[in-house]
Amino acid sequence: MPIQINVRESRELQAALLAIASVPREVRAQIRRHTKAMAQPGWQEGLRQRAVSKLDDKVLVRSARVQVRDSNVVLRSGAVGKLKAITKPVEFGADRDAWTVYQGRRGAKPFKVKRHTSRQLAWHRSGGRVVYPTAEELIPRFASLWVQTIIRTFHEALEKR
Repeated sequence: MPIQINVRESRELQAALLAIASVPREVRAQIRRHTKAMAQPGWQEGLRQRAVSKLDDKVLVRSARVQVRDSNVVLRSGAVGKLKAITKPVEFGADRDAWTVYQGRRGAKPFKVKRHTSRQLAWHRSGGRVVYPTAEELIPRFASLWVQTIIRTFHEALEKR
């Protein structure tokens, strides 16, 4: 479930999007570059503050990325690297009391093994533990930052003319 802001409810964001569409490509590139430079450290720091374990840090914080487009800003975490397969259980937790039965082998003789394979994860939380709460907290700030960056970049572009 993505967390997002509905632009139809904000006249300021609508004006920002219309303004971006009407400026030259170089100015749009400058807006994207400035926005990413300011949002990336804030996103990573927000995740780092909520991370409680080394696994959270390794899977969610180190893989945090901000992608800035002309029409939106995308916050990602856990989508890159070798550990992206365990992003969902790390963020949302798991049933720690669940048993997993699998086939083991000692020499040529197979046998069944029954273990708790989710004990290292946190208890299940449907709202997330690190990424989703951080995104809910930071999205309004990033929206404000994005509009301010657009206005400042327009102003600088007009001063150069």
